[in-house]
Order: sequence, then structure tokens, then C-alpha cells
Amino acid sequence: MSDEVAYSAPSRSPAEQPRHFATILTGIILIIVGAILINQGMNAVQTSNVLILGVGLLAAGALLVFAGASRVWPANLKANIGMILIGILLLVVSGSQLATNLSTALYGIGLTVVGIILIVVGVQVARQGWKRYPKH
Repeated sequence: MSDEVAYSAPSRSPAEQPRHFATILTGIILIIVGAILINQGMNAVQTSNVLILGVGLLAAGALLVFAGASRVWPANLKANIGMILIGILLLVVSGSQLATNLSTALYGIGLTVVGIILIVVGVQVARQGWKRYPKH
């Protein structure tokens, strides 16, 4: 007789499959709700071209500051500092654009940010459910 022991992969119970499918479905629903909130946020600021421009400048400025602070080009310090400075300039200009109707701008930005957060969370939830979903 051999001293080797046969290995068999642990089997998943059938009760786990619906739970993982529900996790994936929950993630997809969060993504859809997030997209709807982003759409509603953009509809809120759509009343004025100045607000649309301000929100666009705010997003571009924030992304440039984030990219520069993250040191996208580690070997090129001037490019990183340049991105931060241009981003700050865009943030200042967006503030002057959004100041015309601040309450509507904040409402639209708030809905959009919540929508983005829901999409990020939804993707993570769906990804976790997908990783655990049995593949036969």
C-alpha cells in the first residue's frame, strides 16, 4: 500500500451558489443606481452652461492635482509639479464659475459624487461575488 493520500478539492454546497449570485446582482444594482444618480446630478446643473463648465473644470482640476500628487512620472518632478499647479488653477477657476449658483452646483456635485461612490462599491461587491461564484 502507498503512503500517499489522495486529495479532493472541497466541494461547495448548493446553498452557496444563490448567495454569490445575489452578491453579484447586488453589485450590478449598485452600479445602475450610481449611474442614475450621476445622470440626475448632471441634469441638475444642466440649467446653466456656466455650471456645466464649472463642474467640468472642477473634475479636471481635481484629477490633475491627484495625478501630480501621485507622482505619475517619478523621474520628472517638473511634470508632477506642473500638473499640481494647473490643477489648482482649474480648481480656482471652477470655484468662480460655480459661485454663480452655489446651491444648485453643490446639489449636482453631491449627487454625482454619491453616484461615483456607489459605482465603485458596486464594482467591488460584484467582483467579490464573482470571485467566489463556482465555475464549473
